[in-house]
Amino acid sequence: MKSVHYEALGRGVFAATNETHTFGTDALLLADFAAPKRKERVCDLCSGCGIVPLIFLRNEPKQSLTAVEIQADGCALIEEGLKKSNRENAIAIVNADLREWQERLPFGGFDLITINPPYFKVGSGYACQSEEQQLIRSEVCCTVDDFSRCAARLLRSGGRLCLCHRPERLTDVIAALRNNRLEPKRLRFVTADEGAAPWLFLLEAKKDAASGLIVEKPLSMKDEAEQKRILGEYAERE
Repeated sequence: MKSVHYEALGRGVFAATNETHTFGTDALLLADFAAPKRKERVCDLCSGCGIVPLIFLRNEPKQSLTAVEIQADGCALIEEGLKKSNRENAIAIVNADLREWQERLPFGGFDLITINPPYFKVGSGYACQSEEQQLIRSEVCCTVDDFSRCAARLLRSGGRLCLCHRPERLTDVIAALRNNRLEPKRLRFVTADEGAAPWLFLLEAKKDAASGLIVEKPLSMKDEAEQKRILGEYAERE
């Protein structure tokens, strides 16, 4: 494994990262937006170093958490983070391609699916330096249709999918969700400052739900009170 760095998330929980598998503000915002209930069965797709389920673990250690990651290196980092946190086996780690979900994951077995997916179509956007980075940044193995189809089959009826993505992909995401019986119900844009164009959106969809979308107040990254609420102890790290 590459050189490992540990990020303290608070309450004794650590995320292990390396030069390939790191995490950004988008993942932290997604974890807050999804906010699973105590008894929900949660599955994080494209989990990377496991940052989203690790935050859930920090907030509520008794949840049922599963992390699905296609790269073995990422899965090893999740294990390292759990070991550092003295929480071995607190997250079920599945090294798998989400397009082959039926081989490793239960149909209708989850109440909540989260995903911070690759943002860029193949051949556009971020210029990846390695094959590992291509899997993380571009839709080589996970398109909008791929993760929508997977989530629809893993969720129970009425279950939720929460994701983050770039604003320019919003129509693609909504179309794919609706094609898979996932109805968008809650949307929040994230801006760098008040009045600025959004650089991210957070979206919640429910399986088999009726139409009706709530657009929440935009989140400004300059809102210190909101940032402190979302990031918690991590915002106060040295």
